[in-house]
Amino acid sequence: MSTPAVTPITSYKQFKELLESGKTFVIDFWATWCGPCRQIRPIFEKLAEKKEFTEKLEFYSVDVDEQAEIAQEVGITAMPTFIAFKDGKKLSETIGAVPAKLNALISQAVAA
Repeated sequence: MSTPAVTPITSYKQFKELLESGKTFVIDFWATWCGPCRQIRPIFEKLAEKKEFTEKLEFYSVDVDEQAEIAQEVGITAMPTFIAFKDGKKLSETIGAVPAKLNALISQAVAA
């Protein structure tokens, strides 16, 4: 069985450990009731499978309704929001289901 390209973050502790890991990663902050989130999710998953990205990045998702503490800490105000992190710090973010902006955010994170 293969590992999913996008790993769900299911606890605040997991999020904190990820920040402290020093890794470079992108998180998709989404909600089950969010139509645009459902539209862009397959695109995010496809990008998460591209070798040129997976060699340098990890991909995660946070359901903002289940993990409100995480969403509040990073300042989520709209969904979907994609945030790139490196060494525990926010690199960049984009809000909305805009594939070109998501691709740019991921490319920027790879280059960081």
